[in-house]
Amino acid sequence: MTIFDEVNNWEKTEGTKIFSSVIGTPDPVILDYGCGAGNYSFAAAYAFDQKCKVYAVDISSQCLNYVNEKAKNEKISCIKTAMGREDYRHDFEDDTFDLVIYADMFHGEGKPYDGLHRFVMVEEAKRTLKKGGILAVLPFHLSNFRDKDKKKCKYTYKKLIAEISGYGFTYLENDLQGIHFEKVYSPYYQQKGGVTFEGLERGKFLMFVK
Repeated sequence: MTIFDEVNNWEKTEGTKIFSSVIGTPDPVILDYGCGAGNYSFAAAYAFDQKCKVYAVDISSQCLNYVNEKAKNEKISCIKTAMGREDYRHDFEDDTFDLVIYADMFHGEGKPYDGLHRFVMVEEAKRTLKKGGILAVLPFHLSNFRDKDKKKCKYTYKKLIAEISGYGFTYLENDLQGIHFEKVYSPYYQQKGGVTFEGLERGKFLMFVK
């Protein structure tokens, strides 16, 4: 079994539990912003038996092509890809989504905001989520975060939870974990070798309700 087989299996098993456990709507509208290879888009599609509508958004056409090809091969029709914007704004109407996913999107870099793009993204999540909708944040590299003065400062889950709650979200206690999939698709790490599914970084999913 290859690491890609293991990733696919995770999407259909553990990955589905992340979203089905926090969303009660049987046919939710979902945004996976910064979708990358679409691991969380596929997990969401499986979680709701494709009765959902998933918008997989990224600024990389290569990523979107990958998601489209995989969706075609897997016979998944509920995922729609869309090109993202470099200013991190959403091209969607207010109160559109039941779930917004930000997996590994909060970090210390990101033009044009130089690490402050997470504030824009939280504002956009609040605007585009329906009342009672869920914001799912999977943060990594907390030591590289920046404050509003663009200074690097070490964050903790507690500090990030307080920051997002300050936008009017309510934190939902949970023990859900996500995976940092970057090394699976990185040519650099693939050439180095030694990337195993078990060795991929895990992190806590922070869930908030609007």
